[in-house]
Amino acid sequence: MVDKNIYIVQGEINAVVGAIKRNARWSTHTHLDEERDPLLHSFSLLKEVLNNITELSEIEPNVFLRPFLEVIRSEDTTGPITGLALTSVNKFLSYALIDPSHEGTAEGMENMADAVTHARFVGTDHASDEVVLMKILQVLRTLLLTPVGAHLTNESVCEIMQSCFRICFEMRLSELLRKSAEHTLVDMVQLLFTRLPQFKEEPKSYMGTNMKKLKMRAGGMSESSKWKKQKRSPRPPRHVTKVSPGPEQPAASASNTTGNGVTFIDAPSPSSSGSSENVSSAVSPATDSGLELSSQTTSKEDLTDLDQVASLGLNAGIPSCEAKVTENQNQPELQEGKIQSASVESIPEVLEECTSVAEHSDSASVHDMDYVNPRGVRFTQSSQKEGAALVPYGLPCIRELFRFLISLTNPHDRHNSEVMIHMGLQLLTVALESAPIANCQPLLGLVKEELCRHLFQLLSVERLNLYATSLRVCFLLFESMREHLKFQLEMYVKKLMEIITVENPKMPYEMKEMALEAIVQLWRIPSFVTELYINYDCDYYCANLFEELTKLLSKNAFPVSGQLYTVHLLSLEALLTVIDSTEAHCQAKVLSNIHQQEKEVVKSSPETMSSTKETSNSKTPFFDFFYIKLSLVLNFIPRKPTRFSCILPSPQELMQIKKKKKLLITGTEQFNQKPKKGIQFLQEKNLLATPIDNNEVARWLRENPRLDKKMIGEFVSDRKNIDLLESFVGTFSFQGLRLDEALRLYLEAFRLPGEAPVIQRLLEAFTEHWRKSNGSPFANSDACFALAYAVIMLNTDQHNHNVRKQNVPMTLEEFRKNLKGVNGGKDFEQDILEDMYHAIKNDEIVMPEEQTGLVKENYIWNVLLHRGATDEGIFLHVPPGSYDHDLFTMTWGPTIAALSYVFDKSLEETIIQKAISGFRKCAMISAHYGLSDVFDNLIISLCKFTALSSESIENLPTVFGSNPKAHIAAKTVFHLAHRHGDILREGWKNIMEAMLQLFRAELLPKAMVEVEDFVDPNGKIYLQREETPSNRGESTVLSFVSWLTLSGTEQSGMRGPSTETQEAKRTALECIKQCDPEKLITESKFLQLESLQELMKALISVTPDEETYDEEDAAFCLEMLLRIVLENRDRVTCVWQTVRDHLYHLCVHAVEFCFLVERAVVGLLRLAIRLLRREEISAQVLLSLRILLMMKPNVLSRVSHEVAYGLHELLKTNAANIHSGDDWYTLFTLLECIGSGVKPPAALQVTARADNDTGAQSDSEVSSSYHPSDMSLDRGYTSDSEVYADHGKPGKMHRSVTDVDVMNSGWLVVSSQWASAPRSRSLTSPIQWDGGGNRGKKVKLLG
Repeated sequence: MVDKNIYIVQGEINAVVGAIKRNARWSTHTHLDEERDPLLHSFSLLKEVLNNITELSEIEPNVFLRPFLEVIRSEDTTGPITGLALTSVNKFLSYALIDPSHEGTAEGMENMADAVTHARFVGTDHASDEVVLMKILQVLRTLLLTPVGAHLTNESVCEIMQSCFRICFEMRLSELLRKSAEHTLVDMVQLLFTRLPQFKEEPKSYMGTNMKKLKMRAGGMSESSKWKKQKRSPRPPRHVTKVSPGPEQPAASASNTTGNGVTFIDAPSPSSSGSSENVSSAVSPATDSGLELSSQTTSKEDLTDLDQVASLGLNAGIPSCEAKVTENQNQPELQEGKIQSASVESIPEVLEECTSVAEHSDSASVHDMDYVNPRGVRFTQSSQKEGAALVPYGLPCIRELFRFLISLTNPHDRHNSEVMIHMGLQLLTVALESAPIANCQPLLGLVKEELCRHLFQLLSVERLNLYATSLRVCFLLFESMREHLKFQLEMYVKKLMEIITVENPKMPYEMKEMALEAIVQLWRIPSFVTELYINYDCDYYCANLFEELTKLLSKNAFPVSGQLYTVHLLSLEALLTVIDSTEAHCQAKVLSNIHQQEKEVVKSSPETMSSTKETSNSKTPFFDFFYIKLSLVLNFIPRKPTRFSCILPSPQELMQIKKKKKLLITGTEQFNQKPKKGIQFLQEKNLLATPIDNNEVARWLRENPRLDKKMIGEFVSDRKNIDLLESFVGTFSFQGLRLDEALRLYLEAFRLPGEAPVIQRLLEAFTEHWRKSNGSPFANSDACFALAYAVIMLNTDQHNHNVRKQNVPMTLEEFRKNLKGVNGGKDFEQDILEDMYHAIKNDEIVMPEEQTGLVKENYIWNVLLHRGATDEGIFLHVPPGSYDHDLFTMTWGPTIAALSYVFDKSLEETIIQKAISGFRKCAMISAHYGLSDVFDNLIISLCKFTALSSESIENLPTVFGSNPKAHIAAKTVFHLAHRHGDILREGWKNIMEAMLQLFRAELLPKAMVEVEDFVDPNGKIYLQREETPSNRGESTVLSFVSWLTLSGTEQSGMRGPSTETQEAKRTALECIKQCDPEKLITESKFLQLESLQELMKALISVTPDEETYDEEDAAFCLEMLLRIVLENRDRVTCVWQTVRDHLYHLCVHAVEFCFLVERAVVGLLRLAIRLLRREEISAQVLLSLRILLMMKPNVLSRVSHEVAYGLHELLKTNAANIHSGDDWYTLFTLLECIGSGVKPPAALQVTARADNDTGAQSDSEVSSSYHPSDMSLDRGYTSDSEVYADHGKPGKMHRSVTDVDVMNSGWLVVSSQWASAPRSRSLTSPIQWDGGGNRGKKVKLLG
């Protein structure tokens, strides 16, 4: 069975042959003519071959491709015929008729690439010709992208790319065709760079030879239209024999008519095309346009065996114009004729000037030479038969393509149009997106030097499309290879900052916006911000990039006009990026305890707020793992910067470096004013040794880029500093450098002073060091000195404008003449002098202080590259989450300020939500790191937005209820307090102030304003009462009613609240319900002790001493305080003193009865009832009941109901827990006072009265005045601290936890221990007990 593929090929043959025969040129041909016509003859031979096989794979791909390729190459065919042949070839590729594994495939692909890139055809009209060009593009794309394309050689790939670029940049072609070429290039670049990791680097020697050719090949594509400035070296000679023009050539030459041989683009006139010959005589002995790799058409003998052809020679009947030759290609200046037939390569460029044609032509590869016979005709099978194997393409063509793309982006090259630059940038974007270029050294070198340079220059252009594309390429570079581009990244960030801050009205707003977006995008790269901090802020001689950017962004987040624009939101977003990443790391640590513990162990972590300084060793395991992983990914082993003690220093070490950096900057500034002063300052700060170490100072002068070059020159050339000058020169490595090269390096380090003796001193030191480094090459030191001086003079002569005005610049001969006999009576080597002369003439030695414009840019760039090549250029990658604490402490201030501003000004829901999310994340981080000041600041900021503190009580429900932003703020404040209350300190005051406001406006939930009471039948009363609470029951109802309505007393004069007001209040109540303020009390038991104490302080601060004192406010705060104490009864000993002092203050200082006193008394009794069961505190609680006996008798009598009910409850539930006689004495005395109106003991009253004058007394003072006779034992009232002190003394009775079991029965149980053990206190002071007429009788209780 015959292979179907054979039928496909036969079909294509018929289609092409049919078209050829239909064409006027062949229509009258007889059979004999067909035999003689090379194109038709090739097809007829192929038909015969195909008829004799059953599988297409039996023949080499070359066999069935060759006739089609000849049609494509032939300049006698018209566009449609060439188009058909191209379609056929494309079909063969698409249908995979060519087997990639066939041994002849490589050669076939090579032939195809050569034929299609050098396709020629007779032009007709623009539209038809563009169709053919479109087909050429299609074939080239399919060829490179299909599997068989892998067989192409480096030269062919460059040739293919060159053809596409030509079409792309020919502005006279239609836009559709140019765009198609652009898309084809995009696909090709993507394919080539995607394959990059598969290619190995070539050996140096191979790379050298190959690259030379490829450069010229690229030169062909670029120089023909002057796309690049660089000139290529001359072409190597081709193995071709010159052919004399035969008599038939003029006859066969194409006339300048449309019908026969006109170019498919209007034939350029000699003036416009730059041709030096008349167009009509274009076909000449030098008939090749120079654009082809070699000859374009082949004779019919191509199909016969090569040896046979070699013996037979060429058939004399073939017109010479068809057997084209590549004539004298090594002598480009002789060839200037333009061919008339159309081809991709003959597209005249818009920019084209008088360009020598052979600049268009390309170097020959190995197999090209084998293809050309003595007559200049190409034979396609020669290379394989003669053993020159075709090497598939690899790194050389990719490097060449990359270099060419970079050269397209050079804005200073006048030949690069905007379209070209944009195209170059787009293709570079594709390349960087497709391949890890950092792993490829040859490409990395191009990135460091040329690409970054061009990109930074493009950031200054005003064309937004170029600017935007440049930013995109920059991002791709720094995202993937910033470890190789430390100083380039620094320059880039500085440029972006400059664009954002510059006040230039010409600068479009969009440019600033894009620059900010670029920063935000960079900041989103994991660890990028940390890397900025550690590599720049913590580097002595780099800018504080992270700090400066943070300042810039925070400043930028605040609009001057009050109007929020995208720029402000972008700045905020950048700041939030740091917060987002830090928060994510904190969350990860919280969620994974194991992970967190690992990190705490292996890292000197700022998270554990401990003061212990962890050594760098503890970090090693985790970071070693990180860097091993990193080295595998990035293909390089990270090095340690010299300023660090280990590869990832501790935060403490970084702080030291930053401190030293500040001092160095100050010292540098002083040096730049007065060198000695600067050096002295650094010695005082121990940054330079005392006495002075010349080597150390010399190193500092060399490595500090902030120093003024002029001052360095003056300082080292000072006669007193001769030793320093020697050390300074010693820091240069001149080994292997020519004298002028070394001198260039030397003079760029400082500004050469103008005085002759000083110059002499500097040059003598230089020449001495240079001679030592290079093995004393000249006769003596004087010869060396004279040559160095001559180089400086030559530099001045060639480049100083004042000198050039007066004299003609020195020639090479004059330079040689001046140095005659100087080398110890002999001459210097003439070659060396010539090299020096040209080096100085072409590239001025520029003194740093004198630079301007492009010269200055070049100098700065060279310094940057030089620094990057030293150890200073080491860039550290850090694990995500390192130094988050340090970064957060630097950014939280600006971030919270910016968040507050945006939250305040913005009306958009999404922006408000973003701000709130930012607040919450800041809170989470500050809680994680225990940064109370940050959290307090945040809460204080948020409280301002709740509108609770600023509004009057009358308006509060309405204003708060109708302000959605206030709702969000309030919910956030309470949510954060619930979640991270542990680290709240000062912020509690603001939250309590908000709670008070809610209380005053009657917006709190019922449960919070309803409190326990002994007297009220319901057992509860409301804290918000009517003005005159005459009757307690009525008061309760009224409190409830007033709680339900808008503050009733203020509304009494009005008709009633409006619907809007009611709705607002309903919304406000709903919002507060969601805030769940009661949770602050119920969950206070989970707070850290310090936070709990701050919360209690905030509540206690609302006391009668304040001017704005309100009784109900104080009562509300007191009730919250008591509830909090009861919630924290497990650790009540820690807070008891505070609460007891507050209650003492409220009860004892009250001159008359009031609601607050009543609540304080009830509170004290409630505490006693609840806390007596707790062994550790019961003694102190019972002692605290004596506060009631210290109250003014008139006040005490007013609360007798409450005390009576309270004591009844206390004895009923806790009598078993009262073991001390003193305590029973206190209780009975209390009962006596409230039951029968007996005045409290006088001693206490005196004290209490004295309190009015002397201020509050401590419990110990009170007790001492109460029992003057026995201060140590028999005082009626002991301070809590003394309770502990007394119990600690030997011989004193104190209760342990197991002394008494709490009995819940109503019986009073006294243990046997109690009867037998020594009494803890004997009550020697007699008590006046009035038990129904027994007044005056002395009774001893329990005694």
